[in-house]
Amino acid sequence: MGLLLLQTSDAQAPWPSLLLGLVPVSLAFYIIHQRYFHPLAGFPGPFWASISDLWQVNQFLSLRQPYNLTELHQKYGEFVRYGPDKLSIIAEEAVPLVYQKGGRRLPKTEYYDAFGSKIPNVFGMRDVDMHSARRRLMSHSFSLSSVKDMEHYLDANINILCEKIATFAREGTPFDLKKLLQYYIIDVLGELAFSRSFGAQISGDESLIPPVVPHTLLGSTLGAWPSMTQKLKQWLPSVPHKGLQGLFRGRAKCAALAAQCVQRRLEEVERGAVSEKGRRTDLLTNLILARDPETGQKLARQDLEAEAFGFM
Repeated sequence: MGLLLLQTSDAQAPWPSLLLGLVPVSLAFYIIHQRYFHPLAGFPGPFWASISDLWQVNQFLSLRQPYNLTELHQKYGEFVRYGPDKLSIIAEEAVPLVYQKGGRRLPKTEYYDAFGSKIPNVFGMRDVDMHSARRRLMSHSFSLSSVKDMEHYLDANINILCEKIATFAREGTPFDLKKLLQYYIIDVLGELAFSRSFGAQISGDESLIPPVVPHTLLGSTLGAWPSMTQKLKQWLPSVPHKGLQGLFRGRAKCAALAAQCVQRRLEEVERGAVSEKGRRTDLLTNLILARDPETGQKLARQDLEAEAFGFM
């Protein structure tokens, strides 16, 4: 019996060693494939970017992604491989191929799943047919006549911005131009999307600005790791990390504000306020009133909230 046990033990002993030995061998084969045999192997880029999406995750977390990507293009040229399956392209001739109408040759990736909720908006829709149908509903809002009707709201906010800058210049007071432009952009967004300025330019109150930056940073970071995006969206909200929880709170505040804007405009539509002569409309109201040209159906409230969320 003792001899039998000894022989069985000896027979089983090599397996853990073999399994451990397979790890570096498999890793070596993976790296060789990614560097020399992958379809994107011919495009230049950082070594670690070609191996793992975690390289780009780190870029977003360091808040250096836009700057580093610009530097990579300066170093490598118009095409940069910045992920195992990702290319960054600044070649003008490639734009029609990437952003062609219909987008069936180059559909959106899992990256866009990181920015939305269970109900996708037109920005995050990956289904080509759904995206086309939603674009048809929104086409009137972005027609030339509609854009011209909104132009004076941009002019009014530009005047506020110019007056602010002129005041600082007269007083010789240093100011943060980036912050002033952020206030201007968010107020224009409110005017065009919701018929209501957020009042950030006049008040200078940063708390009035929807926390778009945390939401965008969260989406960009989660989307940078496509194979894990859905799992991370499920797991990370429960991770007790202060900075991480701040990002999720920012996203939740944006969603709550979008729901409030939809509620306000729905109530005004029901009262007939937006159909009165001379009453202004906005992107959200146009969506509320729009009907699908094929089915005649209007968007459900949850879809309106998803689009309002996307406007931010």
